[in-house]
Amino acid sequence: MPITYQIVGCTNPRGAEGVDYATNRAVKTGDYDFKSLAEDIQFATTVTKADVVAVLTAAKEFIKTHLLQGQRIVLEEIGALQANLQSKCFAQSVIPAESFDPSSYIKKVGIRFRPEADLLKYVRTNRTLKRVPSELLA
Repeated sequence: MPITYQIVGCTNPRGAEGVDYATNRAVKTGDYDFKSLAEDIQFATTVTKADVVAVLTAAKEFIKTHLLQGQRIVLEEIGALQANLQSKCFAQSVIPAESFDPSSYIKKVGIRFRPEADLLKYVRTNRTLKRVPSELLA
């Protein structure tokens, strides 16, 4: 199955004035959801679908719990997940103040995923590409 992409317009911050730029962006072709994963595991193994769903559901709950505890979740041969914060910068002089609330500077809470090197290498070397229509190539 190829990775589909589309040519879209973009801005180049170092580019010349009055010049239009374009780039390639991967296009989502669908979702591979929890149910599909459970069915694929069931067909590839001797485990029942109910058992697969139970294990995946438990894994999901443990992952959520341990992310909130600040732990990095390492999924061997897939990658690692870790909670991530984006925060505004603030003057260090306000840190010792009694009224200082560091949480008020947090703009966004997210989850960072770092793929395993072998997985990334596999996708990069075994990929095929397919371009889909774009307004820029009309």
